[in-house]
Amino acid sequence: MKMKLIGLGLATSMLAACVSVLPEPEAPDALYSIEANVVHAGLAHDVTIREPESARLVAGQGMVSERGDGGLRMVSGAEWAGPATRQIQFAMIDSFETGDAGSAVAPELGILTPYEVASRLSALKLNGTRATCEMKVTVIVSVDRSLLDQTVVRAEQTATSNSSANRALALRAAASECASQASLFVIETLRDVS
Repeated sequence: MKMKLIGLGLATSMLAACVSVLPEPEAPDALYSIEANVVHAGLAHDVTIREPESARLVAGQGMVSERGDGGLRMVSGAEWAGPATRQIQFAMIDSFETGDAGSAVAPELGILTPYEVASRLSALKLNGTRATCEMKVTVIVSVDRSLLDQTVVRAEQTATSNSSANRALALRAAASECASQASLFVIETLRDVS
């Protein structure tokens, strides 16, 4: 028993030594949030907006830049204020006008709605000064899980300079525009449903 305690003490001190040599993470110069850039009227039915699915690198807090050879790297000095996919979800919810016949809600509220929106964020990246957001949006009938309609929305913005801050602003604008286009698609799809 005594040997186990001594071994545990040695292992703990070695682990503490390993942790102390790790470099400190750099704090970003700025945090950016994705917000609804337009409020659309005319949502005819209640709808649940799910968080978009995405690759872990794109879905996190880091901003991604694509190199000329197709490799991806993180943008230094700029990060999202929270997970990018979660911010896009709330930008979509916020882009529906309140007081319409229908309301957009997050699934965490536990409200049963007749329709759901599922999406897959395939691109949210920078390539030089060009920012791109691309997302496949699917409207689903909640009762029988059938596909009602589907589309791909895409937005591009160009940064005014090659600085991290201007590139981050362009990426934020592209993501906000993607959320806006997705919301408009949902309104148009549900307008045709009786």
